[in-house]
Amino acid sequence: MPSEDGDLVSKLSARLSEEIQNLPKDGKEHQLTIKIKGNRGHINLGTQTFDINTTTKHPPPHDSDRSRQCPQCDRDTWRYTQLCMHCDYNLHTHDHIAAQKTAHARQQRNNRIILKVCVACIGLAAISFSIKDHLPDALKAYALITTGAFGCLAFMLVAAH
Repeated sequence: MPSEDGDLVSKLSARLSEEIQNLPKDGKEHQLTIKIKGNRGHINLGTQTFDINTTTKHPPPHDSDRSRQCPQCDRDTWRYTQLCMHCDYNLHTHDHIAAQKTAHARQQRNNRIILKVCVACIGLAAISFSIKDHLPDALKAYALITTGAFGCLAFMLVAAH
């Protein structure tokens, strides 16, 4: 009996799909009535009425804060929906991937900045160490302190990163 029910449901689903496809696409609501004759086992198959809403999806107003452009089809769609209303492109996945790319680019930019600051500290430490012998005795201690400070800063940048 369950296989007969499954067969009946699949036939009914196919017939419903066919009737829905034949409804006019005028944006109005339509009523679909299917008459089923007979009684099969424990299922009462009298007249069934289904309300089918065939209204089309409306895009958001152009340039509103609720719209966004789909990256796949370049048409306006609703900002916070998961799928594009025109091509069913997954906008949430696209946004997640874009956020990951942005975070990765930001991390690379930060790495370059840290590298530049570290190289500058090492360069200043090397310069202050190399000129200490050409300075008066009163300034030699300051040159060594500067060398140590810049060297320590460069080391801390590398260790922290």
